[in-house]
Amino acid sequence: MEPKFITIENGQVTVRPTKNGIWLTQNEIARLFEVFVPAVNANIRSILKNRVLREEAVCKDIDLLRVYNMEMITALAFRLKSGKAEQFRRWIIDQAVNPIVVWKLSNDDVTVS
Repeated sequence: MEPKFITIENGQVTVRPTKNGIWLTQNEIARLFEVFVPAVNANIRSILKNRVLREEAVCKDIDLLRVYNMEMITALAFRLKSGKAEQFRRWIIDQAVNPIVVWKLSNDDVTVS
């Protein structure tokens, strides 16, 4: 079962952010990208050891579980070798090249262009 906040199916990436952001465990990241948990763990350690990202900014503990935010998930997508990670990388790049602009007009109205 893939995490409910991010799904990758048939080449389509769907991200469902929450007001608190997206936070996934190492197991959820491994399932999302269809890789083994030790690969996720090793890459997280490397990212933090090399100070690519700051631990206090990208991870936190919730109910005795360590979770990682979208910044770490994105960094892992560029390090892990799997079809799902590649699809996620393409989606991230597409978001940067072709951003969707959202304007909040009032409390209830949102415009997307």
